[in-house]
Amino acid sequence: MATSSRSRMRTRGCRPARLAAGHGHDAPGPARLRPPVPVSRDLFRQISGSFPTGVVVVTTLDPEGAPKGLLTQTFVGLSTEPPLVLISIDTTSRTLSSIQRRREFVLNFLRQGSEDTATRFASKDEDKFRGIPWVPSIVVKGVPVLREASVAYAECVVTQTLEAGDHWIFIASLDGGAVLGGAPLMYYRRMYLAWPEERPAPPLERGA
Repeated sequence: MATSSRSRMRTRGCRPARLAAGHGHDAPGPARLRPPVPVSRDLFRQISGSFPTGVVVVTTLDPEGAPKGLLTQTFVGLSTEPPLVLISIDTTSRTLSSIQRRREFVLNFLRQGSEDTATRFASKDEDKFRGIPWVPSIVVKGVPVLREASVAYAECVVTQTLEAGDHWIFIASLDGGAVLGGAPLMYYRRMYLAWPEERPAPPLERGA
C-alpha cells in the first residue's frame, strides 16, 4: 500500500510547513500592523489645498435687511434634475446665522481681477460691501449680486441643512442666475491663480 505524503513526513520526523508571517491569505494587512494615525489639521489643509477651485462669494441678507457675505471654495453642482447645489459654511462664520434664518443666498463666481473682492469677503471686516458695487436679486428678494466681479451667479433657496464637523452643509435649489462671461479666478494652496490655457474636454457621461 502506498504511504501518504503526510505519513512520509511524520516518518521522516518533519512537520507540515507553516506560512511565514506576511504571506498567504490569512496574513494581516498593513493597516493591522500599526494603529491608525490621526490626520492633523495642517495635513488636512495641505491635502484639500492641493485641489484647485474657483472662488465663490456667498451673499445673503440678515434679519434687518443688511447685506452679509463670505468667501468659500466648497461649492458643488449637486444635481441637474432638479437643479441643486451644495455649499458648506464654517460654524464660526458671522454670516452663518443669516443664511440659516433667511434660507436664501446668491453664489457669485468671481472673475480674474477680483482678488481684492475675494480678500475682503475672506476677512472679518465689519463692512465687507464697502465700495463694492452690487445689485439686488429679484429671484431671492434683494440678496446682493456682485455682477461686476463675477463670471456667473446663482440664486438659491435652501432645501436641506446638515451639521458636519466644524461646518454646516446647505443643499439648495438653483432658482435663477446668469452667465456673465470672462475668465474665472482660481484658488490653489492659499494663492490666487489666473485661468490657464483652455483645452476642449469631453463631457462627463452620466452613469460613468
